[in-house]
Amino acid sequence: MRPRLGALVCIFGTALLATASATAQGVDSVTVEQRVLMTPDLTPAEARRRAIDGALAEAVRRVAGVRVQSNALSTLSERDGAVGDGAIRGGYSSVVQLDAAARAVDYHVVREEWETLRPAGVPPQLYLRLRLTAVIEREVGIADVGFRVELSLNATRFEAGTGRPADADEVIATIRTSQPAQLILFNIADDSAQRLFPNEYQRTVRIGADSPTELPDPEWRARGLRLRATLPAERSNRQELLMVVATRAEVPLPPAALSLLELQRWLVRIPLNKRAIALAPYEVHRTP
Repeated sequence: MRPRLGALVCIFGTALLATASATAQGVDSVTVEQRVLMTPDLTPAEARRRAIDGALAEAVRRVAGVRVQSNALSTLSERDGAVGDGAIRGGYSSVVQLDAAARAVDYHVVREEWETLRPAGVPPQLYLRLRLTAVIEREVGIADVGFRVELSLNATRFEAGTGRPADADEVIATIRTSQPAQLILFNIADDSAQRLFPNEYQRTVRIGADSPTELPDPEWRARGLRLRATLPAERSNRQELLMVVATRAEVPLPPAALSLLELQRWLVRIPLNKRAIALAPYEVHRTP
C-alpha cells in the first residue's frame, strides 16, 4: 500500500502601498501593492508567487505592527554531511509566519500587470506589478516562551530518483519539545500542504519533554512506514519545508491535504500559548 502524502511519498510495505480597514473583531482587510523584478532565474509563476508572498507579509506587518519577512528561507546544499557546491539558495514558503501577531487567512488579487522600465544607462527592466486585498486575522493569546519545539532533518538535500518511490532518498525528522506535547507534521511544497503525521497508521503522536523523537520512528520504519522524497514528473528540483506544530493537548486535525491559506486558518484557531511551531527547509532533486 503506497499512500501519497504531499511532496513526500509514504511507503508502507517496502511595501509599496497599503490601506487597511477593520471588518470584524480581530480581522482586517488590507490592500497592498508589490512590484517584482523579472530576473533570468525566475519563471513568471515564481515571480507571481514572490509578489504574493511579499504582499501578504506586508499586509500582516500593517495589521500586526511588527516586521514580517516573506519567509525567504536559505538552505545550504549538503549531502551525507559534506558541503556540496556551498551555494545558498532562498526559498519562499508563502504565508507561514512564525513571528507575527496575525496571519493571512485569505486574499484576492485585484490587479496584476507586466511593465517595462527603462532607467538611463541600463537595459530595460521587466517588472510584475501586483495588487491584492488580504484578509488578516489576529492571533489569540500570548505565546509561552517556555513552550518550544525544534525540528531537524537527516539531510538538507534529497534525491527523488527516477524509478520506484522506494529508490528515492528517505526523509527523517527529529523533533524535540521543551514540554510534553502532541505533534502534527506537515510537508509544504509550492502552494499546498499535506499532513504527514498523524495519519491512518499512526493516529496520535505524543512526545515527552526534552526527549528527541524521530518521525517516522525506528519501529515504524522497521515495519515499512517511510517518507521518501518525490517530485512531479515535470519538475527536476524543488524547495520544500517540513513544519511541525506542537500542541499542549489534542486539537482537531486539519484535512490531510490543504492549501496554505487553509493551513493558516487552522493555525490561527489554536491560541498562541497552546502551540509551538518549527520549520525545516530542504531541497529535492532528480538526477538525470
